[in-house]
Amino acid sequence: MSPVPAAAPIAVVGMHRSGTSCLAGCLQDLGLTLGQVNTAAPHNKKGNRENPRLWPVHDAVLARVGAAWDAPPAEPVAWTRDEIAALRAVLADYDGLPHPWGFKDPRATLLLDGWFEVLPDLRLVGSFRHPLAVAGSLAARNGFETDRSVAIWAGYNAAMLAWRDRAPFAVIDYDAPDYEARVRAAAADLGLDATAPMPFREAELTHQKAAGPVPTQATAMWARLLEAAA
Repeated sequence: MSPVPAAAPIAVVGMHRSGTSCLAGCLQDLGLTLGQVNTAAPHNKKGNRENPRLWPVHDAVLARVGAAWDAPPAEPVAWTRDEIAALRAVLADYDGLPHPWGFKDPRATLLLDGWFEVLPDLRLVGSFRHPLAVAGSLAARNGFETDRSVAIWAGYNAAMLAWRDRAPFAVIDYDAPDYEARVRAAAADLGLDATAPMPFREAELTHQKAAGPVPTQATAMWARLLEAAA
C-alpha cells in the first residue's frame, strides 16, 4: 500500500463534548487549515471549529436511517448518491485552501463510510473523554440524563474504535496530564508543525470533571479507549 500523502485531508472524530473542538483548535495552531468555521459559541468560548454547512448534510443522512446526533445508528451507514453529491457540494468550500485541510463535526464519526467514498485518502485523529464528564456537559447544555448521555457516548466511541481497528490512528484522552505532548505527537504523524506554539487549549475551557467512577455499562468501552490511547 502506498503511503498517504501528508497533504491528505484530516478529520477530527469523537463524541460530542469530548474535546474534539479543542483538538481541532490545537491542530489548527499547528498548521491544519479548517476554513470557515465557528470561532465562538455559547458552550464553546473559542467556537466548536465546525463548518455549519456540514451539519444538515450529516443530519439528513442520519435521519434517513432513523438516527440522529443523539441517537447513534447501531450499524455503519451507506450514503445515497444524492447524499454524496450534497457532501461534494460542501467540500467545494475547501478548494484552494492551503494543505493539509481538515474538518471536525462529531456526527461524521458515525458516517465515515460516505466520507471515505468521497475522500479515500482521508486521515483520522480522535478525541475521547470520561463518560461522566461528557454526561455533565450534556446535562448542562441539553438537559440530558446521565444514562442517556452514556449510551450516546458509547455509540460514538464504538464507531470511532471500529474505524481505528481497520486503520490505526491516534486517539487522545482530553483529560490526559500529558495532553499537549500527545497532540504534538499526533500532529507530527499527520505532517503538521508539532513545534509551533499551541495556545488554543486553556484551563478555563474545561467546565466539567468526572464526578465519580466510570458507570458499569461503560467500563469495557473505557478500557478499550485507554488501551487505544496508550
